[in-house]
Amino acid sequence: MTKLSLPEIRDVSNAMRPLGALEQLFLLIDKNSPVHFAMTAEISGLTRIDDWRRALDRVQKRHSNLSTTIGGAPGAAPWFRKGDVFSIPLRVVHGDPAELWMEEVARELEDTFDLKQSPLVRAVLVHAIDSATMTLIAHHSVADGMSLAYVLRDTLNALAGNALETRPARPAMEEIFEELHVDANAGQVESPERESAQPVPGIWRKRDGSIPKIRRLKLSSALTAEIMERAREEATTVHAALCAALSIAGRQTAPQWGDISVRIMSPVNIRQMLGLTDECGVFISAAQSVSDANSTDFWEVARKVKADIAPSQTSPGVRALVTQIGQFIEDGPSVSDAAGFSAVAFAAEAMVTNLGRVPFGHKFSDVELQAVWGPCVLRGFENDHTIGAATVNGSLCLAHTSFASSDGLLEAMEDVLKDACSGSHITTSSRED
Repeated sequence: MTKLSLPEIRDVSNAMRPLGALEQLFLLIDKNSPVHFAMTAEISGLTRIDDWRRALDRVQKRHSNLSTTIGGAPGAAPWFRKGDVFSIPLRVVHGDPAELWMEEVARELEDTFDLKQSPLVRAVLVHAIDSATMTLIAHHSVADGMSLAYVLRDTLNALAGNALETRPARPAMEEIFEELHVDANAGQVESPERESAQPVPGIWRKRDGSIPKIRRLKLSSALTAEIMERAREEATTVHAALCAALSIAGRQTAPQWGDISVRIMSPVNIRQMLGLTDECGVFISAAQSVSDANSTDFWEVARKVKADIAPSQTSPGVRALVTQIGQFIEDGPSVSDAAGFSAVAFAAEAMVTNLGRVPFGHKFSDVELQAVWGPCVLRGFENDHTIGAATVNGSLCLAHTSFASSDGLLEAMEDVLKDACSGSHITTSSRED
């Protein structure tokens, strides 16, 4: 990736560091089609709007990425800069938080960021007397889904009056990875072979002023526990089960999927590999799984998904992706180049972005966390679907984001998971035509 010395930056007083390769790729993609995203915390308990404002101000001081802009001389590699000290914009909506947050998130996903103004994150509070939802929306160059989950946790801690320590700024993901995973053959790494039953590039959706639809479904704690236990018994994972359920349910509710092999993208959290915990930044890899239309057993599909994803969870797999994106960015691509690259590298019918069990509790003094919804994001392709998943207090929270008309997808996924856990024979060919 291209790195510039400070003298090559017009104003060095506020320069922090150059963007990493993945951060630059997100920046370029976002200029073609917005890929900023949202995370929402749903809480119960009495709160005051002024207290939420103060909590956000405290959290902003904890994470430097929440006060940055992106700049640089024309034609040069972009840099993160310390922005003017502006508070995180907070928009307040009064009404039923459990229902209104989806409408607000849908609006926010179509409202782009001005890169020259900080911060590259904003917030929406839907407030009622004894409940609320706090939504954080971030440019994807400054945060990933787990980052915003931690920022939501920090916001609730601040709301409860708990102490917050400042987190140190971190180098780009690629730099941390190279320091921790030294490999003499790093320059010779090849991308792992991937099954591609339908190697057709994604088609970028034209922006026409419409907004996406957000739907949500919270699974019971009993069903969530059954899925976890059955996944262990079947030598697979909850994430793989969600992908399998999506591929099957999608054939029932999304006619355009028909009898194709469904490709599902899965972001991979690599914080543990990087020695990181709750820092705010971009610390992810990516994997693709393929569910064949002729597969006849749910748990076989889930085990195949797990096998497809496994290489991307290893150091060689991460190095392959880092190398591929790094080499692409080194060539100084245009926005159009990045769109073409992404349409091939990340083409899929859907994405499942699963935060797993959120690594924090659900009680914050007098406030209780009821659900975490998201990540809500779209990759920008036609007929795009994203399932954001997070497990809070023993219950899986599923959020579906799409422009396509597919009412009932989450409910169909729930039915598939119930039948799979009960031992019923759910197959990819059991849909009604």
